[in-house]
Amino acid sequence: MSHVISIGSYLPPWTNGSRRIKGPDEDALTMAVAAGRAADPSATAQRVVMVSRNFPLLEGGNGAVLLAGLSLAADIAVTEVLGGAPAVLDQATRAEPGTLLIAADDNDAAAGAAALLTGDSGATLTPAARQTRSLPLLARADDGTRHAYVDPRLQREVGVRATLARLGLTGKSTVAAVSGIKATQLGRDFDASTAVEDASVSGAAVIRLLADAIEKGNAGLVLAIEQATINVAELTFTERTPRILRDEAPTRELPNARVTEGVGIPISLAAYARAFEPKLRWEAAVFDERPGIDTAPQFPPRLRVDDAGALARDYRFAPLPRTGTVYTHTTVRIPVPDLPSPYSLALVQLEDSPVRVLLKVTGVPAGETTIGQPGSVVLRKIANRSGIPDYGYAFWPGRTPQGEQS
Repeated sequence: MSHVISIGSYLPPWTNGSRRIKGPDEDALTMAVAAGRAADPSATAQRVVMVSRNFPLLEGGNGAVLLAGLSLAADIAVTEVLGGAPAVLDQATRAEPGTLLIAADDNDAAAGAAALLTGDSGATLTPAARQTRSLPLLARADDGTRHAYVDPRLQREVGVRATLARLGLTGKSTVAAVSGIKATQLGRDFDASTAVEDASVSGAAVIRLLADAIEKGNAGLVLAIEQATINVAELTFTERTPRILRDEAPTRELPNARVTEGVGIPISLAAYARAFEPKLRWEAAVFDERPGIDTAPQFPPRLRVDDAGALARDYRFAPLPRTGTVYTHTTVRIPVPDLPSPYSLALVQLEDSPVRVLLKVTGVPAGETTIGQPGSVVLRKIANRSGIPDYGYAFWPGRTPQGEQS
């Protein structure tokens, strides 16, 4: 049993037809950070669990980038779980207080992320039933190839109805939310007349459905269905209503871009390691004041020389604001190897800070940025260097923190 005190979600602003798709500088990790910051803006989590089938790194780990993007300490435990909707619900019902559970989808069927934070009180999730069965209608090999066995009747009769019959739920159960199929497919043993639903195969959808059910006051069963596996929890309410924040910008068509073949910028792991903390945690260096050295934040961090010619090496890190305004900007239309073009760069004056930073523009088409436009600094995948995703920050004009659109 667990208590949900906060839920956050993130959907990318881009569409292809009616389907949300990620931008070229997004992946499961950047979307997970956006959802996690919405659920836990004060960075109070004591542990983090990320569930996905689309981890950017299968070796080497994603935890350090995840913690840095969430502004959490490096000694916080991170668990990476490979799975979909049933795995998300399983983790949610068993999460200890202080757990930030994040689900991220980065595939052709869904793009986005959602997160929940647990505490000592709030909406209660209690494990109710589980059946784990094998019916690999969709399979993916380690080289990324997919095999689809398309048989809707087999899915319905063997994958769903046969598994539902094994759950052992008696009586006509009230359903609060169902993920993986339409609620009408549950059959007579379930009252799904007011249930919220998402028929897509999405791990993040389970958490978004929890938010929908909480807002509607739907108490009852929550079902996460994937192929022939079903996980069920019971949602009940207490006096404390969970905080729900959706970082879901209005949609627009993803602009056309081109990527020029060629040799991109290779990675230097020594330089990567030196820059990791300030870059990924979005922090500046602050020196103690002495003759020739003031306390103005320095970004990126660098050593300084005082009036006596002594090299000052000792500084502390201070977080930088994540909002600012465009001081000036330019659009690059000359193709650069490995980078989708055209793209815009903006010199951003950070809010309530003397620091100006040069950032790539994201979230809007190239050339749309204007001088004086406010916006937010967001985590993005800057490039793939030598096969390694290199993360940093970009500027999203017109966006305010945690998804409140200006």
